Amino acid sequence: MFDLSGRVVLVTGASRGIGRAIALELGRAGADIAVHHRANAAAAESLRAALVHAGGDARVYSGDVSDPEAAARMVRAAGEWKGRLDGVVTSAGVYRGDLVEAVGRADFESVVRTDLEGTFRTVQSALPYLRKSLHPGVVTVSSVMGAHAGVGGAPYQAAKAGVEQLTRALALELAPRIRVNSVAPGFIRTDMNRGGHEDPAFHAAIVTATPLARWGDPDDIAPAVRYLLSLEADWVTGLVLGVDGGVTLR
Repeated sequence: MFDLSGRVVLVTGASRGIGRAIALELGRAGADIAVHHRANAAAAESLRAALVHAGGDARVYSGDVSDPEAAARMVRAAGEWKGRLDGVVTSAGVYRGDLVEAVGRADFESVVRTDLEGTFRTVQSALPYLRKSLHPGVVTVSSVMGAHAGVGGAPYQAAKAGVEQLTRALALELAPRIRVNSVAPGFIRTDMNRGGHEDPAFHAAIVTATPLARWGDPDDIAPAVRYLLSLEADWVTGLVLGVDGGVTLR
């Protein structure tokens, strides 16, 4: 089930957190992984080595996805590695939880350009390589906050809401050849949101609000991505799959 042997998948933002967990999961499923990072070359190389040690193939690519030209160069290099891309996972993202009054222009642009435009430009640049695949698929990474508002981080919430609508729009436009879906993680313990899960009061509030009574881990997200890229999901497109412990039920 959910075998990805022989598939070539680009995972952006793969050097840490959810992206790293996804890359490892897809590698265990048999995929060759194009490992993208923006600045943490050592972490990306460590991931590549782990994937190769496990018997797979992997190569590291760098680039700032908030820069359309840099994103395009990175994707082209990844696509030329094996001559095609069978999957693209857009996990690269940034988060700022500032209140409205504290959001400067650079803060706003950084979040929207990375999380929303970076997703679009990555997929756009990957299209020639995805079209060479027999079963191409894209998985974007949204957030529980893409559809459920909270206090703080308004640009992030807006960007992730945009990612979800972008996913649906791409699913329509790229059908029937390319499937496009999204995962929307709940509250996950990662470096990016350490300020939340390491705060005792906030940590406890999220546990209370989540029916499954715990924070998630990156490894909770990765199997959902594996499924969405697999042949078992070959009739699934335009889906935003919440992987959130049930927090959105309340």
